[in-house]
Amino acid sequence: MNTERRYDVDWLRVILFGLLIWFHYAVFSLGILFENRGTVEDNLPLFFIISVMHQWRLAALFVISGMGTAFAFRRKTTRTYLKERGVRLLVPLLFTTYLLFWGIVTPIDATKRLLTIFPGAEDMPYGHLWFVYNLLIYSVILTPLFTHIRNNPDGKLVNSVRTILKMPFGMGILIFPSLILALNGILFKPWAFGEVGMWWEFPRYMLYFLFGYLLISAKEEYFAVLDKIRIPVTIMTPILALMYFGFQETTNIPAIMEGGWVPKGYPAVSGDTINSAFIQSFHAWFWCLLIFSWASKFLNRASDRLTYLNQSIYPAYIVHMHITFVTIIILEIMGLSYYSGLIVGTLIVGAICLFIFEIVKRAKLARPFFGIKEIPMKEIEEEGPGSLDRRIQRIAGSVIFHILSLVIVLIMMAALAAMAEG
Repeated sequence: MNTERRYDVDWLRVILFGLLIWFHYAVFSLGILFENRGTVEDNLPLFFIISVMHQWRLAALFVISGMGTAFAFRRKTTRTYLKERGVRLLVPLLFTTYLLFWGIVTPIDATKRLLTIFPGAEDMPYGHLWFVYNLLIYSVILTPLFTHIRNNPDGKLVNSVRTILKMPFGMGILIFPSLILALNGILFKPWAFGEVGMWWEFPRYMLYFLFGYLLISAKEEYFAVLDKIRIPVTIMTPILALMYFGFQETTNIPAIMEGGWVPKGYPAVSGDTINSAFIQSFHAWFWCLLIFSWASKFLNRASDRLTYLNQSIYPAYIVHMHITFVTIIILEIMGLSYYSGLIVGTLIVGAICLFIFEIVKRAKLARPFFGIKEIPMKEIEEEGPGSLDRRIQRIAGSVIFHILSLVIVLIMMAALAAMAEG
């Protein structure tokens, strides 16, 4: 099977994780903005962007993760794949749980909450790494299916996907995934509030992950159909965004898009709940198709900058939340307005994340904890004049960067402790 790399998928991964920094800064500084500074109506464009973006940003990331898994699984045995998942996902997850979020102080409680699939947003011991937590579970659960697909590239499942993708006018890729996602919402959303990948969102994001894998398994048909649907989804997606935002503001059922209205005394299924499931599912899926279709047209090209940014995503994701909260506090003390702080703060957080990446990638022992793959460094001549001096410099540099990596971890732990005390 063709293992050609798709640079547009890599670019989307970088762009979406960049939006993650902006999104988290915007959301977690909202409390500061709207404390005696305004109302939702006064800042409707901001709320609209945040609300709409929240529906498709994570969905698209899980699709991309499924696509990346499909590319990787083709050239790995099942055992190798699971081993690499453990190193790339489990090690940073444990590092974040027990060190960056102080689980080492109460290891029994942290471990208990770590092993609880749906602990609730306030009790997650791994914080924002719930994405990694879910991805690890999805990877293990779906490995038998992935193995079957790899061993049967022309089997019934992949051929069924190809048939759907070949439907006239791209109707298959537009409708079938949306209907499956809507069914998930109708069945599971009434019973419990969906938050950070838990409860009804758990199967939802697993479906997105699976969709990404299946689409790459039928790769040629998938990228061909993106050209057919580019204009239709560009027209329909803004309309669906307005429908989504307007519907949740006008319905009488609380949290109809988030779920969990049955415990509040509302019927599990009604006209509004069914409509909400369809609007939400079509809206999120069409956004995914929109960005994938335009990225395939303009972003499928290699770049040294892409290679660098792709390497920096995981460590930046791990450390950005600590930096975000500290930056919000500092800029608020300095008196910056919300929107000025949003621009300046996003740039500061991004720059510090890249600075930390530059340090940690040079500390070999620290790399696995920050999810960094082995990065080829420039070879150093070991023979000839001055070889001893070069070896000494290399060893000294390695020691310095390992110390700096440890200092970074201690600073982040201290910052979190100080914010908890404050």
